[in-house]
Amino acid sequence: YAAKKMVNEYNDPGCRRMSTLNLAGFLARSDANGPGTRAVVWVQGCPIRCRGCFNPLSWSFSSATRIAPGELTARILATRGIDGVTFSGGEPFAQAEALACVGEQVREAGLTIVTYTGYTHEQITRRANPAWDRLLAVTDLLIAGPYVKNLACSHPLIGSSNQQVIALTGRVSPDPVPGQAIEFSIAPDGTVTTTGFPHEQIIRQIAVHGRGE
Repeated sequence: YAAKKMVNEYNDPGCRRMSTLNLAGFLARSDANGPGTRAVVWVQGCPIRCRGCFNPLSWSFSSATRIAPGELTARILATRGIDGVTFSGGEPFAQAEALACVGEQVREAGLTIVTYTGYTHEQITRRANPAWDRLLAVTDLLIAGPYVKNLACSHPLIGSSNQQVIALTGRVSPDPVPGQAIEFSIAPDGTVTTTGFPHEQIIRQIAVHGRGE
């Protein structure tokens, strides 16, 4: 996913208390961002910045789209027929407290949580951070670890083979479902959103056609 808004670069370690979320994007329903049909939340800001990242426009911590946790929760719960929500980014653990608030509310409504992070599971559990613990506690399926370009793979849930797929509860299966690797969504204004893990050839073709070549 590529954020549509231009943002200014500056360093920010994230992981601070927030009353609002800073989002790079939101998709009401997707079949390519975790098992089942899910709403997807892409947060803005990432301190890890993996080389070859699919979402480099989501690295900056400058303001993109601000939204209160309760408003985001209402938007998710208003979408019928979804199995849960996926938190991606950017880096979700950089906005852990606000995302945990959303996660707690949507889980109370019976939905499941998938969280993508560039941190490993060991890094998350080793760090004494109550907000991180709170987000981890509401996560059913954790996709953890940095993207490593030379370990890129075709697994439908991960971008590179070093990444971990960890079932933290029994509510979401960690087994991949064929056909979930890539998805295109077309908004009413004609904006095309690509989600999942498209091959570089597909990305190049989209870029070429987008320039009208």
